[in-house]
Amino acid sequence: MKIRQIIVSLSVLSVLTLAQAALAEPAARPYDQTFLTNYDLLKPRAGKAGAPGDMVYIAPNAVKRLAGYTAIMVDQPEIIFSPDSPIKGMKPDDQKALAEAMRDALSGRLAAGGYSVAQQPGPGVLYLRTGLTDLMVAKKKRGILAYTPIGAVVKVGADAVKDTLSKVDFIEMTFQAELVDSTSNDVLGAIVAERGTRKAEGQEETRIDLDEFDANIRAWGNRVRCQLDNSKLTEDKQHDCTDDAGSLARYDEKP
Repeated sequence: MKIRQIIVSLSVLSVLTLAQAALAEPAARPYDQTFLTNYDLLKPRAGKAGAPGDMVYIAPNAVKRLAGYTAIMVDQPEIIFSPDSPIKGMKPDDQKALAEAMRDALSGRLAAGGYSVAQQPGPGVLYLRTGLTDLMVAKKKRGILAYTPIGAVVKVGADAVKDTLSKVDFIEMTFQAELVDSTSNDVLGAIVAERGTRKAEGQEETRIDLDEFDANIRAWGNRVRCQLDNSKLTEDKQHDCTDDAGSLARYDEKP
């Protein structure tokens, strides 16, 4: 990959950066603060057209350092349940399905754009670690589909997520990501993005269905790809990476 592509790696300043957004109110609710390296560095950023804002950190020297990287390594996301969740866990196969769906969305968007996804750490390789935290889950009415047959093959991709969400409803979740140097572990950027709303006074409880969950993970993947694409364009032709609908249209994806 050429250096130009690599500054690219503002890539994860996709997940990381909402550079074109204005400051917003702090996060709407308390969120898990055990996943990222340093939560004190996060600053609020506004969302696009009324969309929820996110908390973002970009290291002062990130842009200069990113020019020296040639690939991105995307780790399997961690799943952390909210202490307030009616359900404190899920079957291992279901958790794996969610984690792999998230990783596939991020890696798939990069690969579709022609960008290198590394499998091993090393010099010139960025490491993107992600987590789905504060997951608040409510159980659907139990039925036969909740039974896992002995020796069942773990499903992958959309079918796996569909199977998982046939058993439970997601009420709240927080996407957290951190971009680091794969050898030194220096943090170059981070994001906390809250989604969903539990039932509270004056509010209605949300239920995040399959379509909405899929849309969120594809949007986070597209933001990564958008920043990579922007690195190859002149400033006047760069896209607003916080415009998820625009990214869907640009990459010819279904909403």
